[in-house]
Amino acid sequence: MLQAACYGVLGDRTPDVSRYLRTHALPPEPDEAANWGARVRQSVYRLWLLVLRKDGWADLDAVLAEIVGLREAQKSGEAQFLETSDTPRSDAWQLMASYHLSKAAELLATYSAQGSVAGGFNIREQLQAQFDRSQIACERGELIGLHATVRLLSETAERMVANSIWSVTRGASARIARFVESMAARTRDKPVFEMLPPQRIALRDQGLMNSGARSVVLSLPTSSGKTFIAQFRILQALNQFEAERGWVAYIAPTRALVNQVCAKLRRDFSPLGVVVERVSPALDIDGVEAELLADKDPRTAFRVLVGTPEKIDLLLRGGWEAKIGRPLTLVVVDEAHNLSNKGRGLRLELMLATINRECRNSQFLLMTPFIENRGEVARWLSPDSFADMTVEFNWRPNDRAIVIAQPSKAERAGEYEISLQTIHTSKSTIKIDHLVPLCSGRELGLTWSQVRPSLSNVAAVTASCLNRRGPVIVVAGKVKDTWGLARTMAKDPKLAEKLEQRPGSKDMSNIDFVADFVAEEFGRDFELIGLLKKRVGLHHTGLSDDTRVLMEWLMELGELDTMVATTTIAQGLNFPVTAVVMASHQYPYGLDMPPEDFWNLAGRAGRADQSGTGVVALAATTDDRVALLSDYVGRNVSHLNSTLIDMVRSALAAGSQLELHTLYYMKEWSAFLQYLAHSYRQIDDHATFASQIEQVLRGSFGFQKLRREDQTVANRLVAAVTDYAAIIRNQPLSLVDTTGFSWESVSRALAGARAAGIDSNSWDASTLFTANDRTLQNAFGVLLQIPELKAELAEVTGGGRGNGDLLARIVKDWVNGASLAEMANEHFRGPNDSPTDAMSKACRLVYGKMTSTASWGLSAIQSLTIRDGLDRMTEEERRTFRNLPSRIYYGVNSDMAIDLRLMGVPRNAAQPLSDHLSRQNVGTGIKSMRAALEGLSDADWHTAVGAAGPTYQKAWKILEGLA
Repeated sequence: MLQAACYGVLGDRTPDVSRYLRTHALPPEPDEAANWGARVRQSVYRLWLLVLRKDGWADLDAVLAEIVGLREAQKSGEAQFLETSDTPRSDAWQLMASYHLSKAAELLATYSAQGSVAGGFNIREQLQAQFDRSQIACERGELIGLHATVRLLSETAERMVANSIWSVTRGASARIARFVESMAARTRDKPVFEMLPPQRIALRDQGLMNSGARSVVLSLPTSSGKTFIAQFRILQALNQFEAERGWVAYIAPTRALVNQVCAKLRRDFSPLGVVVERVSPALDIDGVEAELLADKDPRTAFRVLVGTPEKIDLLLRGGWEAKIGRPLTLVVVDEAHNLSNKGRGLRLELMLATINRECRNSQFLLMTPFIENRGEVARWLSPDSFADMTVEFNWRPNDRAIVIAQPSKAERAGEYEISLQTIHTSKSTIKIDHLVPLCSGRELGLTWSQVRPSLSNVAAVTASCLNRRGPVIVVAGKVKDTWGLARTMAKDPKLAEKLEQRPGSKDMSNIDFVADFVAEEFGRDFELIGLLKKRVGLHHTGLSDDTRVLMEWLMELGELDTMVATTTIAQGLNFPVTAVVMASHQYPYGLDMPPEDFWNLAGRAGRADQSGTGVVALAATTDDRVALLSDYVGRNVSHLNSTLIDMVRSALAAGSQLELHTLYYMKEWSAFLQYLAHSYRQIDDHATFASQIEQVLRGSFGFQKLRREDQTVANRLVAAVTDYAAIIRNQPLSLVDTTGFSWESVSRALAGARAAGIDSNSWDASTLFTANDRTLQNAFGVLLQIPELKAELAEVTGGGRGNGDLLARIVKDWVNGASLAEMANEHFRGPNDSPTDAMSKACRLVYGKMTSTASWGLSAIQSLTIRDGLDRMTEEERRTFRNLPSRIYYGVNSDMAIDLRLMGVPRNAAQPLSDHLSRQNVGTGIKSMRAALEGLSDADWHTAVGAAGPTYQKAWKILEGLA
């Protein structure tokens, strides 16, 4: 066991070593009745296994305690042993060598815990002295076997010191030193004593810790600990601009990742006094966020801001860096391969270009899985000061095999066999050339005729067989398919027997808690509750955001055996599983999942804290599909490309002229036109802009590449921008930045608002969401004509051209507290829909379409109609005015409830809790509300929310990363 662990460390497989030692019982402390020589040998063996395992402070404390015990026992045991020994000389030298090995273990345990030994930081020299003396003792006693062990332990200790969090960060700033101390502190549930190899290589070997490069692309595999690396870069940037109180923007692609990252950064940075805040994905800055952003108090002002690309873009184009009054010093982009995403990539690219041009102190850290042209991407943002960093050796946190699962008919009637065929493995040694039988018979009670034609049933059976090894994600193409898969797995006739034989705790308290939460959110009869009781969960857009987070929480705890999800789960969620089974590799609209998303999803299996080989199984029913899937998996992420190149070429292919003002109805072109309008506004002079068009365009990654590849097409784009500049000349382009619309859409919205009679007097918070007020109906009638919004808004009301009156009624019901069940029955249930179908549709349209798009649209209409009205308002009136769109986004109808929603309180609890706090005379504002919320007792939650109070209190703590 000791040799295997040492070789694992030397092979940079430290996660495997820790897992191996955690899952195998260490030898017990030696029997006191044993002779002293045997006791010492066994003790040293055990001490080194504890040092290698380092399962929290308990192991390190055990090393020190057992060494103290060994020294006490030495007083009586050593002399007697040597006096009675038949080979006293050899035994004496062996004891001497072992004592030095125990001292080395003590030194290494002490250094791992506190970064120094007896006030000294020369751990290598101290260890070398002990190992040298041990080797001398072996040589003099002619102990050949022990000599080899000493040499092995010496090399292993050297590698452990190199990986130590203290060694990697030595010489860093005082703030980073405090961060390291807090990460290794006794108070942490999972203290960090050493780095993963990619973290060590990036931070120390490649110099990211002390890099002066403005633009860095960090390209590492999934589960390499990129976020932890980013934390050091963040602290470096904050330290660099401490006098100016600089701040960092951390950009994550989804709301779920924004919440996850914010919770992690808050936990890790709070001991340092570094305040971390997040902004919602809603495309407006409400009164709560305005207060948060404008906070000037050094004790409470944010230093790290987490948000989606679209929100950070809107914030910066709205001039908030100047309003914040402190410089943006670092932009961290998580999942940076989204730059090539056809739907959202261009806005992210142009946002980075805008920051690069306008924020003097800005630096960039782009994190992504492997891409070939990382140097080109890094050079784009800073040609004179860039770095691309990657781990060149083939490191993976765990072994992983990508296989195809295919059924074949068995001899007995109705039975079948599922076999696995490996098509990609992380290392050649786990590739198997022949089919591997997984299971046979009638798994899940399904017959051959039911499995043969059904990818869903093949996936369900495969998952059922694989989840005996641990939690499994099953991926389906559509929301409706996930319910079918979950039902199939829950109907397993042998499920009760399997649950009884399930390893680990049989405790269902966490499952029961989430089931209670789901019952409060969706009703006691909601189908998910019964599935949870069978340890089957779901994760898709047909559930609320909070419910999906709780599904992830259960998976992290290992409480669910199976989670059935749609392919949209590929966007970088952070819970580990032993296997991913894919019934579909396509998104719901029929397009193949891009390679980068597939490999992100595959990265869920075989992570650093998972045992065994991670399996990614793709379901196939025919040989043709096997060939198709083999080809699909063979596609690798190669170059990261800008979508601007394809946009320009497609536009030219559709017509001989490139007339930008005619393309505004396409969202990707709207983003580009907004970039031009913002740049024009910043330059503030038509002649200057006209002379600098090529410079403005060169700020984008796409134009730089287009210019290199096709100068003629690049010139045509420059000419088209010149023509467009003449069109937007003398227009109020500030409205483009405040609305997130192209100028053409702004112009259309202005005309529509005037025609509908919407003006600065229309925004009365006391009447806006009442049944008799027509303002919302009129506003949505206008917004349904705006290209940036109309598709999503129309879909909420059933598609087509949309229905402003119906949309307003839906929004009003939502803001006034209608439950999801009421919303589903009233607005979304079709004649043939089951209750589950109706609820899924309601969640998908309310959370996925309505809340974000309707709140954005309302904010835009407010910006277009308020004119100088804000200047005449009191501070409280301005706050209420800005909060109106957030009432739609959060589904509540008061400013205080919005505060609570921003702080993570679930919707159903936010309004009653705000009423309770209002009766306690708690003032509005993020500071007072946060203090009041954190001070609430269990009894307060029960008083405010009723019987569901404890459930919502626990849910809030989990959602905020407090539990």
